[in-house]
Amino acid sequence: MTEVPVAAYLRRIGMDPQTGPPTLKLLAALQLAHLTTVPFENLAVFHHRGPRTSLDWSVPKVVDQRRGGWCFELNGAFGALLMALGFDADHVACRVWEGNPGNPTPADWGPEFDHLGVVVRLDGEHWFVDVGFGDCCLVPLPLRAGEYDAAPRRARMEPQPGGSCVLHELLPPDGDGRAAAAWTPQLHIDPTPRRLDEFDGRSHHLQTEATSTWRQKPFATRALDGTGSRVTLRRGLLRRRAGTDPFADERVEEGAPQDALLVEWFGLDDSFSR
Repeated sequence: MTEVPVAAYLRRIGMDPQTGPPTLKLLAALQLAHLTTVPFENLAVFHHRGPRTSLDWSVPKVVDQRRGGWCFELNGAFGALLMALGFDADHVACRVWEGNPGNPTPADWGPEFDHLGVVVRLDGEHWFVDVGFGDCCLVPLPLRAGEYDAAPRRARMEPQPGGSCVLHELLPPDGDGRAAAAWTPQLHIDPTPRRLDEFDGRSHHLQTEATSTWRQKPFATRALDGTGSRVTLRRGLLRRRAGTDPFADERVEEGAPQDALLVEWFGLDDSFSR
């Protein structure tokens, strides 16, 4: 297993290398720091660079190259950082919701290993931590029944038979904050510890399947603070949100102007063009 350069990783996300022992406060600070400094982006997939799930790919990409990535890279690297800091953490597999709210069935969930998350055992609880799901919860969430304040929106955990849990978020149906919010399933979390290479098949499929949206539409997004503020860049569109307000959209010219925004907001010297 690749050794994680802990001090360099912590500096990368703006944290003091002198962190102290594992605590829930530290875990929450690490998660937020990661979400606000390391973008969730698909450029390695979009440009057919063959991103891998292994730490010898993801850790140098995040720490040395100062790039972002998708869940297999970001949560893979972040989980390894937590372990190196002394947290009792595991990489876990999640299914992503693909159906509509109300009466979910097994067919409404994506396949196993569709998403990589992290579970941390701390203070007698199991905590779900995610830095690789885009506009996701910004705080650790306990894997037990209940509703929780989790900017940018409330979250709910529902235990399932066999020890898994379903994460719901209180989302507006139209996604813009102007309609009545409804509880919407997001992830089916299996807390079974997984090896990173168990995600290889799904990673390969998502970056090579011709119909995969991951390889068709470039994007980058990151949280701006702990209140829910966020910036997202898609082809021809810059979206910004202050706190939990609706997104404000700004059309941008493709090419050099768009690439300049990629550098300004995400520190990525890259291109949205093929």
